[in-house]
Amino acid sequence: MSHKFVFLKPIALEDAEALLPIWSDREVTKWTRYQTLQTMTETKARIKRLEETKHASRYTIRNQETKAIMGTCGFKRLNFLHESAEIEFELGSAFWRQGFMTAALQELLHIGFDRIQLNRLEVKVNTDNIPSQRLVQQAGFYQEGIIRQGRKWEGTFQDVILFSLLQNEFRSSSAATNSSDDLKAR
Repeated sequence: MSHKFVFLKPIALEDAEALLPIWSDREVTKWTRYQTLQTMTETKARIKRLEETKHASRYTIRNQETKAIMGTCGFKRLNFLHESAEIEFELGSAFWRQGFMTAALQELLHIGFDRIQLNRLEVKVNTDNIPSQRLVQQAGFYQEGIIRQGRKWEGTFQDVILFSLLQNEFRSSSAATNSSDDLKAR
């Protein structure tokens, strides 16, 4: 599957105006479990934190044709000693179920495994977030278990499912081979 209809670009302060509608949408933030933002000041502050956080790398997800920002994705808890990281992502609700996040996740996996040379990537998905569970399973992630009360949101502890994908699993999957030509073309 070609992923040409999205591209990832490192997040920057000038992205705030495009990200505010996404980060202020409760339908999106209920899945991320991050605070729903209200203002441009809050949005710029979050971008600044993401840019300055050590052991993290965040990208905007952009439409290949229009260059419009549709969401963000990236790595947190980058651990170069153990060659591992955790993936996070969110997509504006107007872009759900159209293949954009599938494409963005494949791009992110190539960055993690091919460019950064990580061995293990993890994703934590809330037990009630069925679309994200399907997304990561289709990308080849394996369910490792449930982290009981692993997140707190709006005063309530919630269980999360831990998924992982290893570099050798990614290499042997069709996802890695189908887009190797795309990667070489860059």
